[in-house]
Amino acid sequence: MDLKANEQEVAKWAARHAQTLGFSGSSIEAAYIWNPGGFVNQSYRLTDGETVRHLKLAKEDKAPELRQWARISGCLSDRYRAPQLVQEVAQEIVPGYTCGLVFEYLKGEPLSSAPDPLSVIEKVLPLISRLHADEPIRQAVAGMPERQAFTYSDAFTQEYIGRFEEDLEGIKAGRQLLSFVSDATMAWFDAEVARLKRLVEEHPSFRKQAADLAHNDLNWQNILVGENGEYWVIDWDDLSVAGDAAMDYSVLLWPLYRTPDWPVWQERVSRLAGEDAAERMEVYFRAKLLDDVIDVLADYVEAEHIPDVKEVTQERARAIHLRAYPEYLKLYGT
Repeated sequence: MDLKANEQEVAKWAARHAQTLGFSGSSIEAAYIWNPGGFVNQSYRLTDGETVRHLKLAKEDKAPELRQWARISGCLSDRYRAPQLVQEVAQEIVPGYTCGLVFEYLKGEPLSSAPDPLSVIEKVLPLISRLHADEPIRQAVAGMPERQAFTYSDAFTQEYIGRFEEDLEGIKAGRQLLSFVSDATMAWFDAEVARLKRLVEEHPSFRKQAADLAHNDLNWQNILVGENGEYWVIDWDDLSVAGDAAMDYSVLLWPLYRTPDWPVWQERVSRLAGEDAAERMEVYFRAKLLDDVIDVLADYVEAEHIPDVKEVTQERARAIHLRAYPEYLKLYGT
């Protein structure tokens, strides 16, 4: 993947659509935004020197999720601190990426870099609690027959097990790149994913119907904080009408798990979502740690084809894996 060439193509496209994008300057620049979470999508910062926009591009298989986001973008902006949509993109600007969305550019830093992340989390918790029960947005999103048999177990499998299985395909294809991963560890990956799937299928609190409107990716990179403490929630393309509130709470609160104050946050989740959700959240924490063991290796392999960010991506992925793997074995003894 040639990021410099992509930036040039994006800039040319933006110049052709300058008026609808809100640009007045004649020269528009595009800069790739590295996402430490992987390469499923691509993002670019567009500017004419005055106005700034954020372009998110996706491959064709992600088009339905982007269209869904666009359809309810006004509600999300008004009620859930989402960025304002400027324009939909229905063409291939860079090779392989056939659709996209353009948003206002939010001048903020990720929650992980904010000086007081806990004060922001205090605001986000009631916000996502309202989201989980937002029936008007659910009806606007649904547009499909209700999946009466879709359980919390199914939601977990969709969000984690499917991702792990896809990751393992890529990891095995790029096995020669992962010299720091032993053959025994490779075999353990398959066995542990199967164990986790069985655990969820047999867990009583996962057998109920999944009925939560869930963001599904509330990590600290997807919450931006401005200088005055204002915050925004971004990346709404994984929004699900048959999701699990426990998923959102687990991803949001993951950096606080097993800290001295964790019992306080755990009690907050119990009050907001109920004991069953708090119980499922513990299983999601296990999956989140396994994600740090497996998913980053898929990023490591994929980065081999993106020279501009190869080194930083692979260094990050290797460090996370080597920290998370022994931690997982210590906690879960498998």
